[in-house]
Amino acid sequence: MVIAPVQLTDLIVTVAQEHADALGRLTAAVELSGQLDELGDHLIGHFVDEARRSGASWTEIGESIGVTKQAAQKRFVPKESPDLKPSFDRYTDRARRVVVLARHHARFSERIGTEHLLLGLMDESGGVGAKAIAKLEGAEGTTRLATLNALDRTSRERPPNQPFTAHCKKALELTVREALRLGHTFVGTEHLLLGLLSVEECTAAEVMATTGITKAAAESYVVAEFTKAITAPRQAPPGG
Repeated sequence: MVIAPVQLTDLIVTVAQEHADALGRLTAAVELSGQLDELGDHLIGHFVDEARRSGASWTEIGESIGVTKQAAQKRFVPKESPDLKPSFDRYTDRARRVVVLARHHARFSERIGTEHLLLGLMDESGGVGAKAIAKLEGAEGTTRLATLNALDRTSRERPPNQPFTAHCKKALELTVREALRLGHTFVGTEHLLLGLLSVEECTAAEVMATTGITKAAAESYVVAEFTKAITAPRQAPPGG
């Protein structure tokens, strides 16, 4: 049996230290409980992804988590259905603008892909994600050029409920997971970049691989920027 690294006593102490009154503590406990549920979902999702990469079948994965193959696939395989929309509640204003810009770049497409999301990310030039790309790419502007070259030039009518591709939905899911992994309560453009780089078989990640941008280098840049901002006097973290 795996022993949880965080004990109930630790959580109680954390809530009690931050709130003086009983009702404030109760409210904080409910919020923390929701965060823990989300962390649990992403914890399982992380190891489902690992099991798939190691060659495990969906039947085996279902048996490991106590559900059917179909239930496991329904829970963990991203769909292109417009009815299954990612939640953008935690997104910063910059990160939300990236999604809006991605829709703009996909205006002649039936779906919103990772390539459109990457273009939106670079358009939001003030964000940490775009700054990381500019810092890490082999030569200035090569990532944008490579992304534009990778676009499907066939003009199609955009459906009323334009869906994200399965790869794009996976990247958005991993975006939230990256934020949680780094201990951030918000989702910024830096997390979008890390999410895109986590889906190795998607167009955006393949493009960035050709221009010298790796996930390890991007994460190092993001962590360094946050460390710099936190240690600087009277300066807020650079989330965006």
